[in-house]
Amino acid sequence: MRGRVVAAVLVPSVLLVGVGSYAFADARDLVPGIITSSPLPSPQPPLITASPLAVASPSPGPVDGLSSSAPVPSPDAVAALAAALRADKRTGTSTNVYVADYTTGEVLASLDGEDPQVPASTTKLLTAVAALEALGPAFTFDTSVVRSGSALTLVAGGDLMLASGHGHGGSVYDAEGEVEANGWAGIADLGDQIEAAVPVGAVSIAVDTSDFPGPSYPAAWPSYPLTMGYAGRVEGIAINIGKKDGVPASEYGARDKEPALRALKLLAADLNSRGYSVTVDGKGTAASGSEEVARVHSAPLSAVVTELLRYSDNTVAEQTARVLALQAGLAATPANAAAETKKVLAGMGVSVEGLALYDGAGFSAKNQVAPLTLVGALVASRAAANTAGLLTYLPLGGLEGTVNARFAATPSAGFLRAKTGSLTGVTALTGVVVTADGRQLAFATLLDGMPYGQKKPMAAIDEFVNALAQCGCAG
Repeated sequence: MRGRVVAAVLVPSVLLVGVGSYAFADARDLVPGIITSSPLPSPQPPLITASPLAVASPSPGPVDGLSSSAPVPSPDAVAALAAALRADKRTGTSTNVYVADYTTGEVLASLDGEDPQVPASTTKLLTAVAALEALGPAFTFDTSVVRSGSALTLVAGGDLMLASGHGHGGSVYDAEGEVEANGWAGIADLGDQIEAAVPVGAVSIAVDTSDFPGPSYPAAWPSYPLTMGYAGRVEGIAINIGKKDGVPASEYGARDKEPALRALKLLAADLNSRGYSVTVDGKGTAASGSEEVARVHSAPLSAVVTELLRYSDNTVAEQTARVLALQAGLAATPANAAAETKKVLAGMGVSVEGLALYDGAGFSAKNQVAPLTLVGALVASRAAANTAGLLTYLPLGGLEGTVNARFAATPSAGFLRAKTGSLTGVTALTGVVVTADGRQLAFATLLDGMPYGQKKPMAAIDEFVNALAQCGCAG
């Protein structure tokens, strides 16, 4: 067994002190009771590599640098590890596993890997892949204001991360060294442009959310995520993902009952402060032939996807799926979002047999995804230009987001990129891990049928992933 040293040990600016402090079991679709608002860890190496990196600044782009000639593990050895996970008393009555070589797609182990089951928040991986493939990593969610006479209309375009004042435009980085998507653009930025284009005087203002017909809260979601702050309503526009100012994107918080109206009222207040006399008309539809007087752009989709994958943000994931449908010329509804996600994945060559989606985040217990589909999405992403950076958007094991505390000081720390998933009775993990021989393996584990509680099944999955990471088991 080969010993490993996590990159954070080698770089003074990347400390392991905070690695265990962000103990989310699954930060945006967690069953109640297993949450913390502890600080995030320090900036991390952005890539999976065969040896530790001494990098602490953000570095977007594809995960490369590993030799394609690194030995592939023996399928028998990998299959034995998968069988041990299924036989583990801590796993449920339905434990399905699929492991493939990330470079070639060669199947190394499949325990009912073609059988779909509840994926929980690993659904977000499919949403992210489909959105990146169809829209491109540079795509932005745009918010505009149009004018017809003295009537102004704020037009929702899918940005749920608007700042209540001026946006930072990409100048702010989070505690992990990644550019902060939240607050990229702001209400005051719209105000600046309106002031430059519209003479100060009496105006009315409404907000147009007609591109997002809803339901704003998916019918397939349980009620507790909304009441407990795990998710919010999606109306095509929001301030700070519908949370109060000052609540970071990485934390829970009570959500706006009407996020679009909050944005509208903030814009009205901004214009009042500039000398306009503003009448607030509530929700409405922009008049035909209106003139655009302001437009702001969100963070690029790559940064938005990083946010939703790292912190497992249900609200942003659901909105992203609906924008995918909207950009395809469809109404931005959950059904159309699911259909378009499936269509894009199939076009990438991903198996969608048995795939059933009722939301883009994974809170619905009706969702059905096979481990084969999750691994197929990972493998297909590697070869496609728009999704080649996917692994850099997933959190780094032992160091970032939802896999921070779970893999701290383990053989996988710094050598794993993965998406978690947890609902009552369901535990899942899918991602890419580097073996001791330097080979990248894509895997998906979906566990179903457990009693309440995530600690034991998570530990069993983690031991399986760490065994893959320690695998010097070339065929």
